[in-house]
Amino acid sequence: MAGANHFILKPTINAISDILNMENCKVSGIDGIPVPNKLIVNPGHMDLEFDTINRDVPACVKMDGLPELILEMDIARYKVPQYGSSFEGRITVGTNEVQHFDIRFNKLTQTTIASGQGYFWRFIYPMGNHDWFLKIQGLNYADDYGLNHYSKMLFAELEDHKMTVLSSRIHDKYWLIIDTTEPVVYEEMDHRVMSITTALGFVLGIRYGDFCFHVACDESSFSQIVGVEALSLKKTKCCPYRILNPNSNIVELWLHQYEYQKYAIEEVNRTSADGARWFYEDDAMLSIDAFSKLAQLCYKSNDMLLATSMLIDGSLMNIEYMKPFFHVTLETITSSLTRGNTASPPMPHEIFKNEVLPILLQALDGISNISEDARRIFKSRIEHQLNKETNEDKMTVCFDKCGYPLTPADKEAIKHRNITLHGHLASGKKLLRSQQNEMLAMGLRLHKLCSILLLKEAGFTGKVLNNEVLFGIEDACRRQEPVYIVI
Repeated sequence: MAGANHFILKPTINAISDILNMENCKVSGIDGIPVPNKLIVNPGHMDLEFDTINRDVPACVKMDGLPELILEMDIARYKVPQYGSSFEGRITVGTNEVQHFDIRFNKLTQTTIASGQGYFWRFIYPMGNHDWFLKIQGLNYADDYGLNHYSKMLFAELEDHKMTVLSSRIHDKYWLIIDTTEPVVYEEMDHRVMSITTALGFVLGIRYGDFCFHVACDESSFSQIVGVEALSLKKTKCCPYRILNPNSNIVELWLHQYEYQKYAIEEVNRTSADGARWFYEDDAMLSIDAFSKLAQLCYKSNDMLLATSMLIDGSLMNIEYMKPFFHVTLETITSSLTRGNTASPPMPHEIFKNEVLPILLQALDGISNISEDARRIFKSRIEHQLNKETNEDKMTVCFDKCGYPLTPADKEAIKHRNITLHGHLASGKKLLRSQQNEMLAMGLRLHKLCSILLLKEAGFTGKVLNNEVLFGIEDACRRQEPVYIVI
């Protein structure tokens, strides 16, 4: 691939394979662990499995947290931190029968990695496929296996720190690989990678997890590795609410659930070329620059990072929890976008102070049938709160600024913000089960509004999914809302 970016991956993949295929290691730190053993890497935990007699490890099986363990192979030594492991499973005490044992932990670090030292870091996550192919406009690269990878390279500029993001398939396994181009301490790399995987997960509808490998190197080529660390994570999950999906073929399949969705099928078909069954909407793909800006938003603001993460996790919640969860998300995003901007009051301050305020205070003084406490509270509100924009106004101004016209249904969802955040999560006039469709519709709408603000702030222009139509929310379909919204 002439002129393509080139990356050295073999040493990284070999270091990962050494952990994934580890067996028969020598264990020190506790006694009685036989050399016939095997490491199993799972989502959420790693297990060192072996068979032996309980009497060989009498002091250890009762401990909640084991001392630091060293797992030694011919090629490397790894440590499990003190109190970071324990025995799992059912263990019968006082028998001479051979039993199966698991020592469980979630972190394994090669002893050659020095804590607190700056390295060129490479973080690697398992992937189910080339997740962003035809969803984000990537670049091409080649590797030292002689493989060419088309549209499988992204980059992110985080406060002038360039990060590269690769999708790779090696030995029938897919990997998400994130590199720094400068030496940094682990904590800084962790924050950068969290920003990138959150931005990527939001766009693709994936909560990346299962496990992760952290490769440390003294030089940027990653040809000579200092050490590797394995970390077990929560299971990777695919999220049902996806704001971008350029595959109109899949969208069409979703629109066959209900009769009242037929109008939306006609909309999708009108965008197809010559009636082709498999078709992609180019303007529903994210540019590499927009992806970089989205990661930058997450990197610069912890609030924005958490809000973006909440959009991923929120769609995995029970329907009853979505509305309050996404209302908090919308509040967080709008607060982050407006932070530092002085909002204009409903009327100029001098006019309110000189012409309106005296009349209102005089009217208040003329009311005799109220307590002094009530008078004090009303006076404070008139003086300090009356000439300020409402929280609803603060939210709507963000949409005005980004050029997205709110529909009446959108405005209704925003209007419910105060009701939700003051503790009214559902109507008290209906049975809870009977409100689930309304709650789902509200959750989908709020997710859409939050996503639009993030995408517009990242510079995206194109089509986003209207999940209310896609999921068959009847009210949205009766309003003939489009399945693709142009922003």
